Amino acid sequence: MITIQGAVAFRRALADANPDACLPDLAMPLDNISIQLGKAGRREEGLAAAQEAVTIRRILAKEGPNLSGDDLQRSLGIAAWLEELE
Repeated sequence: MITIQGAVAFRRALADANPDACLPDLAMPLDNISIQLGKAGRREEGLAAAQEAVTIRRILAKEGPNLSGDDLQRSLGIAAWLEELE
């Protein structure tokens, strides 16, 4: 999970510096870490990461619906899975 956390931190720094170019690359590691956190019993942290990914994917879907519809569905599915965990 440390590698995924590093990827999220790296992608977040890039997205902060240049959101137009780098924001799409942040959502995927957020999806990945949300799954790993959920599997590790850290549901709330995973859900926060998944919700951030959903927010990013929604922004991207508004800008170009043909580019990120499947990705948005994936992020929403992960968030729904985490919401069901206890």
